[in-house]
Amino acid sequence: MKLNHLGYAARKLAPAVEAFLKLGYEKVHDEPKHHEPKNMFVQRVKLGDTIVEIMAPADLSKPSFISGELSTTSAPFMLHHLCYDVEDIRATFDRLMATGEYSVYEPITSGVFQKNLICFLRHKYIGLIEFFEWPKA
Repeated sequence: MKLNHLGYAARKLAPAVEAFLKLGYEKVHDEPKHHEPKNMFVQRVKLGDTIVEIMAPADLSKPSFISGELSTTSAPFMLHHLCYDVEDIRATFDRLMATGEYSVYEPITSGVFQKNLICFLRHKYIGLIEFFEWPKA
C-alpha cells in the first residue's frame, strides 16, 4: 500500500484551497470538480509528492458525502480520510473486513474522475480510509 492522498472536508472550498496555495501547494486541476452523486465540489492540490483532496458541500440544503463528519465539529476544515493505492481492491477489502475492525462506509465502486475502483472503510479506532485501485493496462 502507498499513500495516494489526504482527504479534507471543508465548509467552504475557496478559503480552504487558498490556505493550501499560500503554503506553496499548486492546483492539480484549474477548476473544482463537481461530484454530483456525492453533492460536493472537489479540488486537488499538491506539494511535491503530497496530494491533498479538498471537498466541500455543493448544496448545503442537501446531505453530502462529507455532511456527517462536518456535523461533528464547529471547525471550518477537518481531515476526512486517508487514501491508499492498492494492487487488488477486492482482496484488500476482504482481508480487512475479515479482521472485524472495519465497517463499510462506501462499497467498491468506480471512481468518478478516472477509470479506477475505490471504496471507503471505517476503522473503529483510526477512522475513514479510502482504497484506490488503478486500472490494469
